[in-house]
Amino acid sequence: MSVISVIINILAIIALVIIITYAVRYLYIFIRKRASDRIARDINPPGSYMQNSGIKCPDYWVNTGFDSSGNYLCKNSFNIATNNPTTGIAAGKCNSSEMIFPPVTTGYTWDYGNPNGLTSYSNEDKYDFLNTSSNNSLSRCQWINYCGPNPNVQGIWSGVNEICNQPNNYS
Repeated sequence: MSVISVIINILAIIALVIIITYAVRYLYIFIRKRASDRIARDINPPGSYMQNSGIKCPDYWVNTGFDSSGNYLCKNSFNIATNNPTTGIAAGKCNSSEMIFPPVTTGYTWDYGNPNGLTSYSNEDKYDFLNTSSNNSLSRCQWINYCGPNPNVQGIWSGVNEICNQPNNYS
């Protein structure tokens, strides 16, 4: 056997190892993405819904645009009964017809997997965001717990209610 054939055999083995490595890596990424997609499909409401609609206003309220500070304006177009406490943190802040809530931070998304180059909120970030208020208004969690819905109405803020009512394990 000549030296050239030995070198060719060694290069062929190296090329085969590289090809197998790329194939295994591709399969690993493919399987991991499918598992991630399956988990994301099982989350209700989906992150894309929360990013585009669900985070803006409570269920059955209508997003009517933005105020001068960029907050979401929410209108109770269907006249859903809400609570209106007269004492405590929410006294005088539970407007039964209109509310404002801060928007999702620029560059972030509620969706998983950092879609469109946006950074996905972690569970801690979601909890913190839902407990953030602006312009002398209530946070989303405060609104759920103090203002609405009225005890006689079976309505919740899907995707927000679940996070607000979990224990704060992040501080």
